Amino acid sequence: MSKARNIKGKVFPGEELAVIEEYSDGEGSYQKDGLVRSEEFGEPKLNKERREIEVKKVTKHLNLPVEGVIVVAEAGSVTRRDARVDIFRVNGKKVEPTYTGVIHINDVAREFGRDLEHAVRSGDIIRAVVANTKNRIIQLSMAAPEYGVIYAYCSHCGGVLENQQGRLICPKCKRVERRQIARSYGREDLT
Repeated sequence: MSKARNIKGKVFPGEELAVIEEYSDGEGSYQKDGLVRSEEFGEPKLNKERREIEVKKVTKHLNLPVEGVIVVAEAGSVTRRDARVDIFRVNGKKVEPTYTGVIHINDVAREFGRDLEHAVRSGDIIRAVVANTKNRIIQLSMAAPEYGVIYAYCSHCGGVLENQQGRLICPKCKRVERRQIARSYGREDLT
């Protein structure tokens, strides 16, 4: 009786599933030292037609902010040189708990190149792209026109600023403020 026929329930990564003479590795499994082993925590399935063992992953797929991915975040502390943000959407999907990201002064539009506090303020909701994840620091960029602030709040009364021909105006107190706004300012659905 072959070992592969006795597989039931869930298997762990590295667990022996069969010898390569009986079955080859399929999706979710691999070959090593003449054995087919599980690559995932999941449920094994024999594909008798192709003579493969597949392992269907049962854990959730992680939605990580990796390089090139678009994120939505809330600005926390903002200084002249950098800003700390809480990333709550990765590739359009909500993530919980949030990730912490950093925006450096060099990663915003040139017109804001001297003071990041003019581009983004604490509490603003921003859209950015992950530029770098080395050393476990998620560095974001807002340098392109599609990235920037998508919702801003009045620094005087806290009202949501409206974009009126490229100027951000508070409908409550009529204060005019400056930010690096994204093309989609005020139109992004955050629900």
